Amino acid sequence: MLRIDARSSRELRAILAALKGADREIQQQIRQQTKRAIVPDWQRALAREASSLPQHKVLATTGTASVSNQNVKLASATKGRRLSGGLSPREQFGAYEFGAKVKRSTYTQRSRKGKSYRVTRTTGRQFPAYNAKGLVFYPAVKRMVPRVASLWAQITVRVIAEALEGKGR
Repeated sequence: MLRIDARSSRELRAILAALKGADREIQQQIRQQTKRAIVPDWQRALAREASSLPQHKVLATTGTASVSNQNVKLASATKGRRLSGGLSPREQFGAYEFGAKVKRSTYTQRSRKGKSYRVTRTTGRQFPAYNAKGLVFYPAVKRMVPRVASLWAQITVRVIAEALEGKGR
């Protein structure tokens, strides 16, 4: 989950001031239209970054956005039901977003007849290689933040202008 902080930009602070002074109905229209515009783009950006079917199921299909008067929040893997194998995207998204380190462990095992065997087990091989910067969500956010901020500003200006035109008639 990541939020766009509106205090970081003069233009976004102007949008906040405009939202603060607008009627509740206009604020609601801005929130609804912004969400309607952002969510499909956000899900497409996540799908573009997902390189495997599990990443797509866990991260891309669960992408959502929420809009308030103060910020826009982009999220993934925060909703949805368990997958067919029992994996819960909310709880186990980390290996699909950040990958995993391959771990090997070797131990000695005895057969029923008493013979000793050295066994090597490898875990984490089914996941992509570990990447601390993320594989799907964070690269998608990096590309989408400017677009989301731009859409939020454009929709705010358009809705307020339409409301003023409607009142002037």
